[in-house]
Amino acid sequence: MPSINRNSPIPIYHQLKAIIKEQIESGVWRPGDCIPTEQELCQQYAISRSPVRQALKELVFEGLLFRRAGLGTFVEGCIAGEPATDTPIRMMNSDPHWSRVLDHASRAWNATHPNLRIQFEIESVSHNALYSTLSAAVGSGTAPDVAMVDGVWVAGLAQSGFLYPLQDQTAETQRKHGEFAQGLHPAFVEANSHAGKLYGLPAKSDTSLLWYRKDWFEREGLAPPRNWQALLDVARYFLQPALQARYDGPHPLIFPGGAVAGEATVYNLMPFVWSAGGEIFNTEGAVALDTPATRRALQFLQELIAVHHVVPPEVTGYDEHTTPHLFARGKAAMALGGSYESDVILDASGWDYEAFSRRVGYVAPPSAPDGHSVSTVGGTSYVVLRQCPSPTLVMDVLQLVTDPAVVGDMYRQTLQNLPSPAFDALLRPATDPLLTQTSRMIASGRARPSIPGYVKLSRQLQAMFEAAMSGDEPIGDITRRTSEFIGVIVELPCRSS
Repeated sequence: MPSINRNSPIPIYHQLKAIIKEQIESGVWRPGDCIPTEQELCQQYAISRSPVRQALKELVFEGLLFRRAGLGTFVEGCIAGEPATDTPIRMMNSDPHWSRVLDHASRAWNATHPNLRIQFEIESVSHNALYSTLSAAVGSGTAPDVAMVDGVWVAGLAQSGFLYPLQDQTAETQRKHGEFAQGLHPAFVEANSHAGKLYGLPAKSDTSLLWYRKDWFEREGLAPPRNWQALLDVARYFLQPALQARYDGPHPLIFPGGAVAGEATVYNLMPFVWSAGGEIFNTEGAVALDTPATRRALQFLQELIAVHHVVPPEVTGYDEHTTPHLFARGKAAMALGGSYESDVILDASGWDYEAFSRRVGYVAPPSAPDGHSVSTVGGTSYVVLRQCPSPTLVMDVLQLVTDPAVVGDMYRQTLQNLPSPAFDALLRPATDPLLTQTSRMIASGRARPSIPGYVKLSRQLQAMFEAAMSGDEPIGDITRRTSEFIGVIVELPCRSS
């Protein structure tokens, strides 16, 4: 039996890693096998628990081992032995970074299902093209098995008959998904349901916020803005010539401001309307967007560009990627965005997580003077298409893909949230400051309306914000027209004030 050489300059944990890898590669431990526990390895090699934990942690990260809470540590299914034929699961999404999570999850599935192996085949398209591309694929009979979609699309896709309800399979599947729904924040169950049935499995949750350059703010002795006036004051501060020279001419504030950015514009700017007291629908179910509160919010956003010159007019032409990329490259002191952009900022900046933590701060969107701060909460959901040949298998795989015990560490590494109290329990403020703060914001934020006609409604809101930013017509005309168009779309009366 291989042994640990305590006199070797090679660290003990590294020696143990090599021993475990040799056992796997030689076939002593085969795919799906449960390896000895930490305590057993400590006793077997007469070493302390610290190097054992380090060795196992690195082997899990490298994809050779997989941990199941309460069950043990297993050999991944793709390491040794003759592999079974993989069942392809075709997926369409708009997040090329998500392949890391799916690769991890597929290894986890294959490790415990060596005779029912799966492999994700991913087609990534831009977020703005995803809905139309998916709809076209359904119409042509080439729909994927599963898609990752904005949660506000689920009701519309379900009403169109594109999706499998998650409860309409076997009794066992119904039980599993009933338990899954109980483990979600209630707002996400509602957002992923239609006509009383659950159609979407939340893949990740997010919240709108204000990114700011924490290192610049600390150097200047500034506090992050919590209300509109403070936002304007800080933005004006960074507009001073001395500050522009010191930080190489950054924009004081940027955000997606038009239809080119699609849903990102609605996601980031609706908090201004909500904080001012505006609503899309009133409690009676009528369209209620044309109000002084909405006009007040749009007027403030317009004046940031036209009067105060702290926001560049080009924001109306930004796409959904422009804002986080400019912020990551030091071209803005503040940026309205979403917590889902953290990995984009990391990639675009080249910072590691430590540098990101030093340089980037985040707070809830600033509030109206007499209002309270409101964040948009949302997320991405897995949905199973009606053309999927093996819906029960796919749903079982997705159940594992959204299990905090399986993907929780991967989510933490990639700075992503799951809308689940079980995931929140994994977070520690000292090591997960962004996720800890955003998880609290998610629990108390506002969701966009989950209605079948949301995609068309959103296009009207995008046009409303873009028209306000452009300043080519009175704000009152913009809100009145938008309210009337939305009323036609959703077939509801309009109430103006």
